[in-house]
Amino acid sequence: MDKVAWYIAVLFAGSALGGFYLGGYEWLRFFTYFGSWGTIGIALAALGLGWFGVQLLTFCHRKQIRSLYELYYVLFGEAFASSLSAITHILLLGYTGVMLGQQADFLLEEFSPLWFILLTIAAVFFILNRWRWIVTATAISLSGGLLLFGLIFSAQSHVPIPSLGYQLNVNWLIHAVFFLALHFLIGLATTLPLAVRASHERTVRSGAIIGAGIFLLFTLLGQAILLAHWHDSHASVLPIKQILVQMMPGGDWLLAILSFVHGGVIIAALLYSLSHPIATRQHLQMLPLIVAMLLTVFVFSLLTLVVPWSMSAIASAATYCGMFLMGWYVWKQPN
Repeated sequence: MDKVAWYIAVLFAGSALGGFYLGGYEWLRFFTYFGSWGTIGIALAALGLGWFGVQLLTFCHRKQIRSLYELYYVLFGEAFASSLSAITHILLLGYTGVMLGQQADFLLEEFSPLWFILLTIAAVFFILNRWRWIVTATAISLSGGLLLFGLIFSAQSHVPIPSLGYQLNVNWLIHAVFFLALHFLIGLATTLPLAVRASHERTVRSGAIIGAGIFLLFTLLGQAILLAHWHDSHASVLPIKQILVQMMPGGDWLLAILSFVHGGVIIAALLYSLSHPIATRQHLQMLPLIVAMLLTVFVFSLLTLVVPWSMSAIASAATYCGMFLMGWYVWKQPN
């Protein structure tokens, strides 16, 4: 397996997990609330991520599709490509901003969320240089996250497995589909430029499958941790922070540092993937475009501090955008 497959796997997994997965908010909301059904939902989300990743990334590789605009052009035609691409870009930047704002607001109580937001955005400039830097930083941040989860998991003497009679309804499946739609859209947007650079289609396929496997490992580990600490963390916005604070002194600072690194890396990867095709197609300079995108992220991050419900609204809109793209691809089944 060549290194491009590993590049794709690392970026696909890191972006599909999300820049702010370490807090555990989305896992708690989409999976852990549903007990064992949530664990099944994790497995189905990982399978869906792998399947859609293989299908769409190999399709883009064959057609040499380098951006969301080009993908929309092929799937929807010229009349809708520009508007759909613009909407998706705004939703992705908006979702990134509101998640950054929410995490900054709750990570460190004695630290202003504005400072965390500004430091994260400043870190993006340091990382946002070339693909190799971004991939290496993503691999390092994923390794740090895995070590953190391994540390927490190793301290558990028992992980309860809820009865399947608990939450016996279809809500777990609906939430798994919602999670898949949102996080696949992020993973696709981030990984597209790398998929086109691959020399063989099997490289793209291997990268997507391995990336989905890494995603499954992290989410199952996170699910086990949250189930083991259910009574301590089920009402927390950042359940992993709640667990770490109880485990060790300075646990909140450890989580803040790791979240700062991974969040900055994934924002850098997403912005590079979104801006580079636009700069190439429109003959624009990268720096002003990246600054404009970072300002958009910054504005949305402040929005969620002022209007808390904006996070749910923007995340829902991005979710339906991803669901629409996935559904349209399945319906059209382009060659």
